[in-house]
Amino acid sequence: MKKLGAVFLCVLVMGLVGQTAQATSGSSKGDQSQSRWSLAGRMLKAQAPKRSAAPSGFLPSEIECTVNGRPDNLNLDCDDPVFEAPNNEPDIEVDPQDPNHMIASSNDYESCCDQFYTTFDGGRTWTTGDMSAEDPNRIGSDPVTVFDPVSGNAIHASLNFLITEDGLADDGDVVVSLSEDGGLTWGDPVVVGPGLGDDDDPLQIFNDKEWIVTDTNPESPYYGRTYLTWTAFRSETGVYAESPIIEAHSDDGGETWTDPQEISGSDRTCTYQETGAARECDEDQFSVPTVAPDGTLSVAFENGQHEAAWEGDELFESQYMVVQSTDGGESFSSPESVVDLEDGSADYPLNVNDRQTLTDYQIRVNSAGNIVASPIDGKLYLVFSDNRAGRHDVRRPVTNTNVYMMTSRDGEHWRGPLRVNTGPADQWFPWVEVNPVNGKVGVIYHDRLEREGRVYDTSLSEGRPGNFEYDVISNERSHPNNSLYFRARVDECRKCATFHGDYIGIDYGSDGKANLVWTDMRRFIDLGKGARGYTENIFFSQR
Repeated sequence: MKKLGAVFLCVLVMGLVGQTAQATSGSSKGDQSQSRWSLAGRMLKAQAPKRSAAPSGFLPSEIECTVNGRPDNLNLDCDDPVFEAPNNEPDIEVDPQDPNHMIASSNDYESCCDQFYTTFDGGRTWTTGDMSAEDPNRIGSDPVTVFDPVSGNAIHASLNFLITEDGLADDGDVVVSLSEDGGLTWGDPVVVGPGLGDDDDPLQIFNDKEWIVTDTNPESPYYGRTYLTWTAFRSETGVYAESPIIEAHSDDGGETWTDPQEISGSDRTCTYQETGAARECDEDQFSVPTVAPDGTLSVAFENGQHEAAWEGDELFESQYMVVQSTDGGESFSSPESVVDLEDGSADYPLNVNDRQTLTDYQIRVNSAGNIVASPIDGKLYLVFSDNRAGRHDVRRPVTNTNVYMMTSRDGEHWRGPLRVNTGPADQWFPWVEVNPVNGKVGVIYHDRLEREGRVYDTSLSEGRPGNFEYDVISNERSHPNNSLYFRARVDECRKCATFHGDYIGIDYGSDGKANLVWTDMRRFIDLGKGARGYTENIFFSQR
């Protein structure tokens, strides 16, 4: 079976214009003939002692600019008026004690570091800045922030890694930074899950797709505990071995963390094995944790080892799995298989980089969404997208990708999938949250709207499962096939973007308002000398 070495690139501003650009991290599937998660990248696992993340000064963060405006289709990016470098993979978190206080984040390719956006007035004024390139590593991506209601800290998690002279990524670390002033200044990043080595080392560790959640439920015995999960890609001399899900947690506002532990476990459905013991569920990606009002921790992730659900040999379709902890992350249940997906190597067209894409596009897509527990009754909602409604398992797939939802009262017994969106075209990158005021569910996603359309909008489905109301929240369309950056440079579409992130975001405040962020491509930029096209910005709306 063919294996890939590392192909991660740090995409600098000048290198983005007019060339194919790989993302710094994400759901790379690599060569579709290899294992589902035998991804392009350094693939390694994290093991670390407790480490301190207490702020030791606020030099790493740099406030760059301020955005003001009505909180409806507001462009949050103001830091790069010269090159208009892209931003993508936005997340947003509302302070559970103050709905006017929010922190958003994104990948920022102007500085090749994490971008933060902080507001104290309900999204009308945003202070924007970078988590600048400081030790332990130089490059950051996949940022996500939470609020700790006990310490008052904002906790910012991200990936850090080094870029070698040949453009590859080494030492993929999971790091956290703390803010004691609500997200305006941040302490030095400190490693929670260290990566290790390069292709010349006998063992390599590259960590990817971390996510973080804090228990904000006052009745929970673990109130204030913060949980951090990620994928640990292990590789032996450049050959993929496994990619289990790892967890660590903190009880002091992110200042110290437990030793990382592997939590993805074993199950009878995990039959395909690159290495390791039979039934070990160790080829995973896209973990997301959530906490119920009683303190039960649930972690959802995609797994690529359920051979019985594949329509052919080595198609590597995903299944969604969930593990749970009732003792604050000290121990975890065996993984529960929730749903099988139509997202394998014969289910989607492939783009110029051999990544799954949508019909008539080049943008990389993945099926992952997230899981959330209702803050009212603890009911679990899990969303994903796949091509079960399109032409799949054929030589020339045609996409009709939809957003689907699974629901559960206990994390073991699941109902669904229930279609979330309407319309005949593609919908992707779903993210779900629950309104703490009325218990209604909100799902944000990118939305093609028209079957033949080569543009996209961003939509919100809100209500109860089976009774959603739909709202197109973007008031102008995005143009991924006429991009300034991440160009495919193939004859059929030379300016098609190959990358616009892996997810978008939504969160509700205690006032019941939905706060939404997405990757928007409405702004046409002309840099001169033929460098023209639409860039990627982070837009915000409140509903």
